[in-house]
Amino acid sequence: MMHCPSCDSSSCRRSRRHGLADYVYGAAGLIPWRCSECGVRFRARSVPFNQWKYAHCAICGNFDLKRIAPEYVPGPMGFLGRVLGLPSLRCEPCRHKFFSIRPIRQSAPAESGQSEKRVA
Repeated sequence: MMHCPSCDSSSCRRSRRHGLADYVYGAAGLIPWRCSECGVRFRARSVPFNQWKYAHCAICGNFDLKRIAPEYVPGPMGFLGRVLGLPSLRCEPCRHKFFSIRPIRQSAPAESGQSEKRVA
């Protein structure tokens, strides 16, 4: 989840690239973002370096991916992924479908929500 450097809000979204500078920064892995709360535009990586080894969406950087049937992945790389038997994934927020050879990051187990009460 991306946080705004100005207001620390977590409601940030990808911004369109404007001008040559955004493309140069994009080659270095920094993509433009815009905060929905304060409107500040900034550049940041969509995925931190320590999480790069796990499968993630190339568009939004989301790690919560769903496995889908390989037939649903479109494009010329879809045929190649099906032939090679790669796992096919879909990002829920942006609905991007793709193949990945990286392992899926295991999410932390959910807390039970019920805490034991001690009687004194």
